[in-house]
Amino acid sequence: MIAVLDFGMGNIHSLLKAVSLYTDKFEFTSDLDKIRKADKIILPGDGHFNKAMENLNASGFSEVLKEHVAENKPLLGICIGYQVLFEDSDETSKKGQLIGGLGLIRGKIRKFEGKPSLTKVPHMGWNKLFEIKTKSTKLLKGIQNESFMYFIHSYRPIGVDRMDTTANCRYYGESFPAVVEKGSVFGTQFHPEKSDKLGLQIIKNFIEL
Repeated sequence: MIAVLDFGMGNIHSLLKAVSLYTDKFEFTSDLDKIRKADKIILPGDGHFNKAMENLNASGFSEVLKEHVAENKPLLGICIGYQVLFEDSDETSKKGQLIGGLGLIRGKIRKFEGKPSLTKVPHMGWNKLFEIKTKSTKLLKGIQNESFMYFIHSYRPIGVDRMDTTANCRYYGESFPAVVEKGSVFGTQFHPEKSDKLGLQIIKNFIEL
């Protein structure tokens, strides 16, 4: 069974519809027992990093997710679910205090930098993946370099281990990790469920792991 985690972060209707194309063995749930028993977990959502971590910590989901990964069971983070996989974020932090993430992937979430007249935030719309590690990736099986995916975000990970990065994206001259894979942990900064046929292929790849 695949548990799509209900932790109060954004509209996930399109994700549930995408998952339903390939399996009926899934549930959108906040039930800790069901989540613990799940073979795979999808961590979706839109919104702010601090609110996402506040919800995950308050509900006990953070520890369950870490237990899930420790048992080598697949976890897929999407958008804000991708960003919380990392160590910390400075989004909406106060007095220089960083907001801790799940720490499952090495890296830090920081806002796009650049000249205000050039760098538009959020990074929103269709953009290409490049430097896909076609020989080692499981999540991007069948996805070619320069495939377009749909992004909407103002923050991105920095300081990510190259070994954990399986695809990058360029935005106003900057390259940032768009897909990570480390052991049983997978993540996409873009929304595969909103990225047409190639995005749906990524959902299918995860389900078939």
